[in-house]
Amino acid sequence: MINNPIVNDFLEQIVGADDLKNIKAIIQALIDGIDTDEAIHEKTEIKLNTVRKLLYKLHDASIANYKRNKDPETQWFTYTWRFEKEEYVEEITKFYEHRLNERQSALDNLENNLYFVCCMEPEHFKGDYTESSEFEFYCPVCDYELEPYDAKKEKSLLKRRITIDKKNFKKFEEAVNE
Repeated sequence: MINNPIVNDFLEQIVGADDLKNIKAIIQALIDGIDTDEAIHEKTEIKLNTVRKLLYKLHDASIANYKRNKDPETQWFTYTWRFEKEEYVEEITKFYEHRLNERQSALDNLENNLYFVCCMEPEHFKGDYTESSEFEFYCPVCDYELEPYDAKKEKSLLKRRITIDKKNFKKFEEAVNE
């Protein structure tokens, strides 16, 4: 449930690529029943401040919750953390559906529209027929003619990504239901 490309992309969106390994270790510790930041730090050997920072990011994403208790002797607060599996699954599902809709929309757009690019530097301009006609089929950057854009590679890439996402999400659902 944690080692899935869609889960990785979702978690990376929350914490960034640099903390992906750490956040996965923290989630696994929470799943395993380790419920305090110090205990997670001891088990994972991740710096305590990093553990705390990432736990709060999980809390902000509604994936983890905590209870705060005050020690009567020391007057220090202890935070007991809990992994929210249902919210985790729901947030990943929303992330997947949003990404799938974006990719499908981009694919539909490429299939249903004619695009033009600058004949000298394709990075200068890419626009649909309407936008290109506004510039009279000349690049607004360098004033060279625009030429029809061959979207075969881009369409193929989007189709492949959609297929892979569907397969990975199905594996995620199977792991959740185990």
